[in-house]
Amino acid sequence: MDETDRRLLLEALGESRETFLRALGGVTEAEAAWKPAPDRWSIFECAEHVAVGESGMFRGIRQGTPVTAPGIADADREKRLRAAADRSRKWVAPEPVRPIGRFASLAEAVEQFVERRERTIGWVESCPHDLRTLSMVHPAAGHITCYECLWVLIAHPVRHAEQIREIREAWRSAEVK
Repeated sequence: MDETDRRLLLEALGESRETFLRALGGVTEAEAAWKPAPDRWSIFECAEHVAVGESGMFRGIRQGTPVTAPGIADADREKRLRAAADRSRKWVAPEPVRPIGRFASLAEAVEQFVERRERTIGWVESCPHDLRTLSMVHPAAGHITCYECLWVLIAHPVRHAEQIREIREAWRSAEVK
């Protein structure tokens, strides 16, 4: 990985971590457990999903194989990141990363996300591979380069930070009634 890529990725990894943590700031366990509707996720479930997703994508990136098809052009990366974080487009989470109560509390889910993100950051700091030359199959995005997947991993908590803000707004509206 060249130093320009490394710097961009590390900066974006830190920023998306902070965006996610800011969205969770001040959330109580009661607020975290509340669901805006029976078929919607709670804040706690979002946090679990993000922590588990971090591990899954990281594992896929580390196990990448040589590219057999070209990836997206760097110029299209911003467009793809905006799409990944866009809450107007609904996604169904792949079964392995759906929330199932893996953590005892919101605090534990957040701690796991932070630990997993730090592991990702540490790996990127010393990664010797050109991730554009390695590919993987992402359960939602399909066949992509490991470089692309790392950008999806970066966008993922940003998408769910917005979802958490939506849930918190619904919580405040429901509390008033």
